[in-house]
Amino acid sequence: MRKIISILLAILMVATFAACGQTSKDPAAQPATPNTTTPDTTDAKPIKIGVSVADQSNPFYIEILDGMKSAMKKGDELIVMDAGFDPAKQITDIEDMIQQGVSVMLIDPVDSKGIQASLNACEAANIPVIAYNSPVDDSSKVVSTVASDNFMAGQLIGEELGKALNGKGKVVMLTYNVAQVCLDRANGFKDSIGKYPEIEIVAEQEIQPGVDTALPVMENMLQSYPDLNGAFALNDPSAIGCAAAVEAANLLDKIKIVGVDGSDDGKTAILAGKILASAAQHPIDIGSISIETAYKVLVDKSSVEADIKVPVELVTKDNAGK
Repeated sequence: MRKIISILLAILMVATFAACGQTSKDPAAQPATPNTTTPDTTDAKPIKIGVSVADQSNPFYIEILDGMKSAMKKGDELIVMDAGFDPAKQITDIEDMIQQGVSVMLIDPVDSKGIQASLNACEAANIPVIAYNSPVDDSSKVVSTVASDNFMAGQLIGEELGKALNGKGKVVMLTYNVAQVCLDRANGFKDSIGKYPEIEIVAEQEIQPGVDTALPVMENMLQSYPDLNGAFALNDPSAIGCAAAVEAANLLDKIKIVGVDGSDDGKTAILAGKILASAAQHPIDIGSISIETAYKVLVDKSSVEADIKVPVELVTKDNAGK
């Protein structure tokens, strides 16, 4: 009898466990939130984004940084290093940021070809790279390039200078062709000037961008070409340097100068009649879009556009004060 009771109890327990198992499989009894693995955001480490700036002394780059800072997420870190337009220092800076463990690297290359070693180093460290403001020579090493349409910028100011000179005259160019962004501007300028067969580019000289470097070069140009009518400068600081030389020679009425950036200093010079025109970039947009792209890269590289163009616009006396 006891044996029979034991058997009956065992059968009853098995039935009870079976019933519990069936209840757990009932969809109505499932928890509202699926039992999936999700990142623990409370313990997530802050993201470090490295930024190599070509030259922080230029107000244009300061505005780019302002745009970057505005797009950073709370708690994340922006590590900024200034190359000071020194290609060797830029390479050292990038190596330093690699050692600091950045998650993604943003680079404005001083030398579009010379930056190759840094791109290789980032690749070896599995750090994705975004080129901003200026493209690199080897685009296969970057996930995306965020920059102004610099060829169009050159075209805009070239067309404006051509009209101001009534299609005739002699012009010089102050360039910095080791940076692709500056080369694109120069080529865009030549494209527009080429439509005016009676405008001659009498000289083209590479300079280190800036007011102080452009000024003496322009002084020499004035000596070499006393019948000069116009000048192209690769950016606004260089255009302002050219204007200083032209003003000192009392030739502002004769020589028209164009630049690129559309900076506040450039606009002031335009309103003062020292510069004819500038092609305005939107540095804050370049900065914010670069950071937004960096965050996208960390989630899914395939979702990022390889080439992101930020529009440019012509700035003259008509709209410089707006």
